[in-house]
Amino acid sequence: MRPAFLTVLSVLAATPVAAQSDREFVRNDVLGAMSWRTLGPTTFGGRIVDIEVDPTNRARVYVAAGSGGLFKTDNAGTTFRPIFDDQAVVSIGDIAIAPSDPNVLYVGTGEANNQRSSYWGDGVYKSTDAGKTWTHVGLRGTDHIGRIVVHPTNPDRVYVAALGALYSPNEERGLYRTVDGGASWQCVQHIDEDTGFVDVIIDPENPDTLLAASYERRRRAWDFDESGPGSGVWRSTDGGNEWTRIEKGLPGGEIGRIGLALCATDPSVVYTIIENRNPRPPKKKDDKKAVDASASKDEAGKKEDGEKAGKGKGKAPQASPGAYEPFDPDYDEYADREEEDEAPGARRKLVGGEVYRSDDGGETWKKQSTKPVAGSPHYYYGQVRVDPNNANRLVTLGVNAWHSNDAGKTWKSDFQSRLHVDCHALWIDPRDSKHSWIGNDGGLAETWDGGKTWRYVNQLPLAQFYEIGVDDRVPYTIYGGTQDNGSWAIPSRSTDSFAVGHDDTIKVGGGDGFYVRVDPENQDIVYSESQFGGLGRMNLVTGARARLKPRAPKGSPKLRFNWNSPLVVSAHSAPTIYFGSQYVHRSRNRGDDWEIISADLTTNDADKLAGDVPHCTITQIAESPHDADTLLVGTDDGNVWMTRTGGKRWIDLTDRFEGVPPRLWVSRVEFSASDSKTAYVSFTGYREDIREPYLFLTTDGGDSFRSISNDLPKAPVNVVREHPRNPNVLFVGHEFGVACSVDGGASWYPLGNGLPTTPVHDLLVHPREDDLVVGTHGRGIFVLDITPLAELDESILAKSFHAFRPRDGFRRGRAYQRVRYPGAAPWRADRVSSAAKFSYYLSEDSDDAVEITVYDAAERELFTSRGESTAGLHTVEWRSASRGGGRRRAANPAAGDYLVVVEHGRAFAEYRFRVLPGPGEILGDPSANDEDEQLDEETEGDEEASDIGY
Repeated sequence: MRPAFLTVLSVLAATPVAAQSDREFVRNDVLGAMSWRTLGPTTFGGRIVDIEVDPTNRARVYVAAGSGGLFKTDNAGTTFRPIFDDQAVVSIGDIAIAPSDPNVLYVGTGEANNQRSSYWGDGVYKSTDAGKTWTHVGLRGTDHIGRIVVHPTNPDRVYVAALGALYSPNEERGLYRTVDGGASWQCVQHIDEDTGFVDVIIDPENPDTLLAASYERRRRAWDFDESGPGSGVWRSTDGGNEWTRIEKGLPGGEIGRIGLALCATDPSVVYTIIENRNPRPPKKKDDKKAVDASASKDEAGKKEDGEKAGKGKGKAPQASPGAYEPFDPDYDEYADREEEDEAPGARRKLVGGEVYRSDDGGETWKKQSTKPVAGSPHYYYGQVRVDPNNANRLVTLGVNAWHSNDAGKTWKSDFQSRLHVDCHALWIDPRDSKHSWIGNDGGLAETWDGGKTWRYVNQLPLAQFYEIGVDDRVPYTIYGGTQDNGSWAIPSRSTDSFAVGHDDTIKVGGGDGFYVRVDPENQDIVYSESQFGGLGRMNLVTGARARLKPRAPKGSPKLRFNWNSPLVVSAHSAPTIYFGSQYVHRSRNRGDDWEIISADLTTNDADKLAGDVPHCTITQIAESPHDADTLLVGTDDGNVWMTRTGGKRWIDLTDRFEGVPPRLWVSRVEFSASDSKTAYVSFTGYREDIREPYLFLTTDGGDSFRSISNDLPKAPVNVVREHPRNPNVLFVGHEFGVACSVDGGASWYPLGNGLPTTPVHDLLVHPREDDLVVGTHGRGIFVLDITPLAELDESILAKSFHAFRPRDGFRRGRAYQRVRYPGAAPWRADRVSSAAKFSYYLSEDSDDAVEITVYDAAERELFTSRGESTAGLHTVEWRSASRGGGRRRAANPAAGDYLVVVEHGRAFAEYRFRVLPGPGEILGDPSANDEDEQLDEETEGDEEASDIGY
């Protein structure tokens, strides 16, 4: 029993022990009592970065995602379960299984692929029970780990290739070794603060012989130095004590990412794939080929749509791996994009990817390839795999998985036919070379015939969402854009007795998807945006599409669009939309025509504009719900502006955010729904490796701002939202999850249970329903029923008892499962209960019962239940009496109006609520219950089957 609440949220009003007790109570028993549900989807996948298979049991497979954690199957991929969700970080760089003890696993955190959304880690984790439990074993500060190898007979001897920070210099880069299972570590090779290690391999027959690849690179928000003389191949013959840089037969100068692999049955044969970024030698006069067919479309810097051709050290443009052209009805997602036509002269002539072979364990090397191999950008791939049973068969991972059967002299790109491109992981079965698992930006697949055909495994909810939106349908639809997988529409719940599944998800846009917005006057009209301003409009009924990207007027500066350019549909006038480049663009006719209503609102920094990534762009636009002429704007170089005149006059607010490092990326601007002078601004230091939260509030219309970061987790803030019906309640999406405040930002708590550690890029409260919808950049869409938060505040927490307004129920339509006996493989989202819900709060344990009674319009008692009497937030669903063996079934009452009474001792509350009609039903139809019994009996088994998770 806990002490009665006096002042829950004020640590000054209680002793430190009592204050901590109160905080834990709110955290665990109030805000933590609500449960998240996942919607996936799994129609497409997220970025798979590594696959490892138990050497003693090939039905046991481990799959790592760049920002989605670690999954395991014990039945060869029929079902998967997450095994890393509760750890401090979710980004994975590499998995290693100890060859001598497959129960021993090492996981290196922090993705090694150098992408805009490659998340950092906090070192190495170890499991000695095949992933059931984990222990952190060191190497914090290494940030991104490229490879881990374990000694073939000693599971305590481990080598780790650590890349270090992506956006800043750090001394923790290097090659590490432990001889005591991670209890202590030694850096056995360090080069400098900009050069880490990306790969390491060990000779299984002579484990004192190792090869490692160093990699010099530094990303900035506006530029990427992806090569340097620090990159190279290193060799040790004494277990890692001494290292020699190998130069014989290998290129020097400007070298990018390097991958290494050896043949397990003949470890003297070693291959390396090297990104040679030195200028390509002049072509002979009789060589009429403009470019090599193996270079990808990503290298072609576009004049306006993509990232531009580089500068300095022969830079290639940093376009999106796997970039699609938006709204092309003839575009085949599965086409070999490496063979698309390109504009002549669009990229610099660099040597490109080269494959080398050594037949003496890495002492000397010979170039195998005569043409660039694997496609570009190499910083995103850079790996090679050798058939363990055939030293002349190898596969390079790139935009496509290229394979060679003659030791790398000739290549074909048809290894992963009919799969998503952008390949990062490949495991070849040592017992059967035709059996492989592959991982790419579209998920996971398995082949048993050497890559001729593949089984796509779509049970892994690994979608990387950037932005989300909703419509006002019943049930409402959730929209969102994803990394490298386009933009999608997902129903928030099903209208029948089955949970949302694969077939319920609809694609509404291409490219790397970002903002998706629905026209409030015609919900069949959807806007979606792809990378660098690829804005389009689609009619969901007719399929008609239009490209809407603004163009610069003749004689005006070229428009600069962010990777994720902001889009706003006006709440005051549906045909009015706003879009951001370095200017604010406004259209009065749904994007058919545009006008610029601002000056360049960025710093227009010449040094940053000379980089190879578009920068000095607008990242955020918000329209005041109280005044159509009031806009708030943020940029990627730290500027914040406001207009109260529809763009005629702009006010610079940039210097009003005390304590923010200069020129930090503005991640969100948000107006209050309840007060015209209240607004929020957040900044993210992700692209500077600054991991503090920066969140600000103004209550005077922007004249001044104060920090409300307070006790937010140490993580960059991506989004802030105010509850539309309770201004005391705020939500923050940060790089590790969701935080909630019920006192206007004075104090913060984790929200709900069941949300894995995951980056949250966007969130919103549905304007009609009490649902918090979250778009994660790794684990897809999650939804939380937050009905109590529409009322919750400090005064309610100080009460001994409070009953919240009910959440209405709804009726489902009758349906039959399309596939009657689907087995375990098909994935479905978490089910949504259709029952009305009644929530209440107790500040302390009580001996008095909590009674919930439901009455119909004629005051007849329909349902009674006793709720829990322990301190905290509780919810009771309307369920009917037991039938047949004592099982309690969900009630399916007629649609209509009802009354609930919630009693606790002498206190009580009563509320009216509704049960909403199902498809085709009429509110209050007395015949609505006619088929309830039959429906329950027919779907009981299917409902249970559909609850099977991933």
